[in-house]
Amino acid sequence: MKNELPSLLTPDTHAGMALADQLAGNLLHQIEQAGERVKRPGGMNYLLPAAVPKEIVTSILFYAIAAANGGWPGKA
Repeated sequence: MKNELPSLLTPDTHAGMALADQLAGNLLHQIEQAGERVKRPGGMNYLLPAAVPKEIVTSILFYAIAAANGGWPGKA
């Protein structure tokens, strides 16, 4: 699996939100693929935990992007 790490620096909040949404989609896709390859102990069907909603992942990533940009000072 090839991972590209984009810069978190964005010109404004809209670009930051778009980047967060894109990264969240990529991250959740990778988590889904990894879960399909994991073998469960003894071949039993344990219930898997509920997936984290994309909106929550996006908001966490947006916070990290905002921190990397210093909150976009002077750009409202």
